Amino acid sequence: MISLQDQLDIQNLVAEYFIATDDANADAFMETWVTPEEFGGYASEAFGDLPTWQAMYDYEKHHVGPGGMANGKRHQITNLRIVPVSATEVHVTHDLIVLEVAGPPMIVATGRYNNSVVVKTDRGWKFKMRRLHVDTGFFKLMESLGQSVG
Repeated sequence: MISLQDQLDIQNLVAEYFIATDDANADAFMETWVTPEEFGGYASEAFGDLPTWQAMYDYEKHHVGPGGMANGKRHQITNLRIVPVSATEVHVTHDLIVLEVAGPPMIVATGRYNNSVVVKTDRGWKFKMRRLHVDTGFFKLMESLGQSVG
């Protein structure tokens, strides 16, 4: 249903999503998403629901900004699965490992993005909707460090 080039473009989209976060580049991060009018939302029990493109952008600016949770972290993608729905839509599932890299290296979070909706636009493949499940170990770590989540 989709070409090998489409598959590679989708893999690169997923990588760019996290590279932009690791580089603290909220504008590049938002380039991985559809336009504000097409935005389908972001859901996460750890970070809340973000129903609009602007809410996602505001969140990401804070997330990668001074004092944001993404500072000093590196996001790794594993078990990437691309399921074609049509020639212009796929569902992407992958695991996520977040590493502390500014201090002593360690895994600080794991989770899974389940069935993210990715669509082919005139600007290439873009995320339309994402849903993140964060594994319980993250919450236990944050509690042990006396940090709140969200």
